[in-house]
Parts: sequence; C-alpha cells; structure tokens
Amino acid sequence: MSNKKKYAGFSSVAIHGGHSNDPKHAHLTPIYASSTYTFDSAEQGMNRFNGTEPGYIYGRWGNPTITEAEEKISALESFGLVNEDGSNVQLKTILHSSGMAALSTLLLANLKAGDKILTHYSLYGGTQELVEKILPPLGIEAIIVDLKKISNAEEAINSDASIKMLYLETPANPTIQCVDLAELAAIGKRNNLIVAVDNTFATPYLQQPFLFGVDYVFHSTTKFLNGHGTAIGGALVGKDVEKMNTHVTKVHRLLGANSNAFDAYLLIQGIKTLEVRMERHCHNAMEVANFLEQHAGVHKVNYLGLTSHPDFAVATKQMKHPGAMLSFELKGGLDAGKNFIDKLQMCVRAVSLGTCDTLISHPASMTHYGVPKEKREQYGISDGLIRMSVGIENVQDIIADLEQALVN
Repeated sequence: MSNKKKYAGFSSVAIHGGHSNDPKHAHLTPIYASSTYTFDSAEQGMNRFNGTEPGYIYGRWGNPTITEAEEKISALESFGLVNEDGSNVQLKTILHSSGMAALSTLLLANLKAGDKILTHYSLYGGTQELVEKILPPLGIEAIIVDLKKISNAEEAINSDASIKMLYLETPANPTIQCVDLAELAAIGKRNNLIVAVDNTFATPYLQQPFLFGVDYVFHSTTKFLNGHGTAIGGALVGKDVEKMNTHVTKVHRLLGANSNAFDAYLLIQGIKTLEVRMERHCHNAMEVANFLEQHAGVHKVNYLGLTSHPDFAVATKQMKHPGAMLSFELKGGLDAGKNFIDKLQMCVRAVSLGTCDTLISHPASMTHYGVPKEKREQYGISDGLIRMSVGIENVQDIIADLEQALVN
C-alpha cells in the first residue's frame, strides 16, 4: 500500500506521498522496466482482468513506478482540501505520455458529437489547434470568448444548450491572463457543465482548482512538476474517482496514451523539490518583472505579481504566489524581439518552461506558429511578444543577461 499518512506540510507530501515500501527494501521506488506481468494462477489472472483482485497486468494498463507518480500528484492537488462533510478530498490521477495525450483523454472521455466546449482567449497553442482543427471533424465545437468578463460565460451558456464543458487555462499561455476560478466554476456547476482546468503554469503548490469545485485538473508534467526538462508527460486528475477508474481509464488505455516507468521515475524525483523550486522561481520572477517594467526598451510586462497587471486582484485571490511565468513586449516589435533573443548569453533560447534554467521563447514563431496571426493578435500575442520562464539561477545573473541583451 502507498503511504497514506496525513502530513502537515506540502513538501512532506511531495517527498513521501504515494510511496510504497519496496519488497526488496530499495530506498527509492525502482524503475519497473517490464512490459507485462505474470500471474500465479489462471484464477489470479482472471481476477485481475475482472477487477476483483488488485495487481498489474500489462504495461499500457499500469506500472508500479507510474502509480507512485499518479498518487503523488493526487495527494498534492488535494492537499488540505476537505469535503462538506469534513472528509478529505479523494482524487484519481492518470499519468500520460504527454500533456496533449492527457488533454485528449479528458476531451474524448467526456464529449461526443454535437457537444461544445466553452473556453477563452489565449490558450496554449497545442490546445488551440486541438480544439479548432482536430475536434470539429468529430462533431465537437469550441466556443471561444473573453471569460475575464464573467457575464460572457453566462450569456454563452444560456444561449447554447450544446455547451457541455467549461475549459479554463489560468494563468494562460503566453499572455499570463488570469480568469476567476471561483466565479466561473460556480457558473459551470449551476449549469451542470463539466469544469476542467489546466493548472500547468501554477502547479498545485500555487493553486488548487479543486478548492473551487472543478471536476478535472490537467497538467503538462513536462513543465514545473518534472522541473528539469528530462521527460515528457501529462496528468489528468479527476474528483469522480469511480468514473476515472472505469470510463476514463478505458479511454486512456484504448488511446494508447500511457506513460512509461523511466519518465515516471524522473517525474517522481522532480516533484520532491517542487515547493523549494517554486519559491525560488517566484522570487526571481518578481525581481525580473520589476526590472523589465522599469526598462526604457520594454513597452509592457505581463506578470501577475505586478499591480499594473489587469488580473492582479484575481491572481492574488486564487494563487499563493504569482508564479514563474511572464511575458513582455519590446518597443521595437518583431525586429527588436529577434535581436534581443540572439544576444542572450545565459538565458536559454528554447520553448517549453518550468525547468531550473531560464527559458525564453518567441510565441509568434514558435509555440503559437500554427495559430493565424489575426487570432494571435486578438488574443494579445503580438509579433514582438517574448515569453519567459524564469529559472532558479542567481537572479542578478538573469537580470544582467537581460540587460545586456536589451541594449540596441
């Protein structure tokens, strides 16, 4: 059995949560590199297949290393949360081969032809393309409105009974826009919608969407949960444990979206340092945002820790810290952005985010290249926008690199 002890601190859960004592007394959970599992008898095999006896059957269906990663994420997303009757919130996590795989399971397990998703501007580029290019031929449509204005959500839902899911990404990628989880989740629940939240940027350390009554939380574990850029992964976390163990698990397995023991092992090790990393990430990001906001060459800084950000109040209400992600626009537009990126000496020119080192990218030509320019600009993603995942290096070294790169 995994460790079910109740801990007072988030880091204790991150380190010990989900861990089972190894029968060979290994300190850390081993990498179970096995594609299949044996049975002691035909009856045991039958019982495992029909679900009356716990145990592993086939690698695509589960793995002990993967199980620990899943239970650790469940423990973090439910940390400190209780139900109305005072019992602890119970969650089920399914680990996937990527964030997009987890998102695919979420959508295909809950939507059918004729259903619609209500979501908002400025989504991750992959999510944007999935809902606008892959789902429509399946008969599933996305309605995209500005959900920072709460009345827009109510109007859209009241005018279209086909809307079955409310999908939120907050903070959003790459504009760092923030939507009100409490208000929107309440609207979703009043209208019997499935409410799902992408919690990748915030992590369960900074934000716990289940506190607001949502049904699902989604993560690209590639990012802050892993923290070191060593493995691709995704997690789908649900509060309807029975549905997660049955229908959602069936969809996940048939899509072939399983993770593997090697990536799960790396994820487990990364999660153990999540709290201390996020504290340093957030401290550095605040310093960097203050520097950029005062720089003559910067037109605008999008960081939730700045009072100048239009979503500062919302972020303060639902997040422990404003996070490690920011974006900013240079006054010289596209040419200034390209020149800036080319001059970087320590900060890394790369997509992705959440690693120990600082990563800087240009969304218009990278993560959101597949989104038409007019839509990008409508969502606040201009040609000159720079996205920055602030790392845990010495903050003075980060600022010094930015400063020299901003010199014309």
